[in-house]
Amino acid sequence: MRVVLEFIGDKELHLPIQYNHIVQGFIYNSMTDGDFSAFMHDEGFKHGKRQFKLFTYSRLEGEFRLLKREDKILLKPPFKLTVSSPIDEFIYDISQNIFKKDFCVFNNQTFKLNSINIENPPIFRDKARIKFLSPVVTYSTIEDKGVRYTYYYSPWHDNFSELLLKNLLKKYEVIYGEEVKDPHFKLYPIGRENVKYQKIIKYKNTIVKGWMGIYDVECSPDLLKVAYYSGLGAKNSQGFGCFEIL
Repeated sequence: MRVVLEFIGDKELHLPIQYNHIVQGFIYNSMTDGDFSAFMHDEGFKHGKRQFKLFTYSRLEGEFRLLKREDKILLKPPFKLTVSSPIDEFIYDISQNIFKKDFCVFNNQTFKLNSINIENPPIFRDKARIKFLSPVVTYSTIEDKGVRYTYYYSPWHDNFSELLLKNLLKKYEVIYGEEVKDPHFKLYPIGRENVKYQKIIKYKNTIVKGWMGIYDVECSPDLLKVAYYSGLGAKNSQGFGCFEIL
C-alpha cells in the first residue's frame, strides 16, 4: 500500500538540510504497536545475512527555501509525504494513528493533517517511466590494500541495473517466500549523466550518495510492483528509492 499525507500549518517547517532521520523517526513514532515498531526498527525481515525493513518514503514535497549558511531548509505548508510498503498493516497502522492525532510533530514543530490518501495501485507492466521521489542508492563494499570502503554507483554505470535486480530478487523472496519467474530488470537514464541529479545525503554519521531524475525501466511486472512498494535499491527505510510511475 501507499499513502500520501498532506500537512498544513501557520508557520514554515524548519529542518536541517539533512532531515531523513527526522522523517524516519516520525514514521516509527506513528506506529501504535510497540512490538511491531521495535521489530521494524531493530530487526526487519531477514534474507540470509541481509535485513529488509520493506518500506520507503519520499522527500517532503512542497515549496521550500534553502538557507545553506545555516544548514537549514524551510518548507511552506502545505507539504506532502509519501510512505509506501508491501506490508499493508504497516501503512494501515501509521495512517490510522496519524488520522486520530490532533497534530503531528516534525522536529519539535506541530502541524495538522490536512488530507490522507491511500493511493490506488497502478498497473504494473514490463515497461514504465519512473520519477524518483527520493534518491535511488546502489553501492558495493570494496577492499583495497586491507582498507574497506563503500563505492556508490551512478545509474550510468554498467553494474547499476544488475545490482538493483539482485536487491529486488531478495525482497521478492522475503515478501512472497518464493523465487520470481523470468526475472529481469534494466534501468535506462534519460539523457546524459548530470551531477545535478546526484544527491549527497548525510544520514546520521554516514554519507550516502544517490540519484534523482526520470528513467525508463524494463522489468518483470512482479518485480516492478515490489520496487514500487518497498523501494528501489538500498537503504529504503532511511528515505531512499521511492518513485512514482509516470
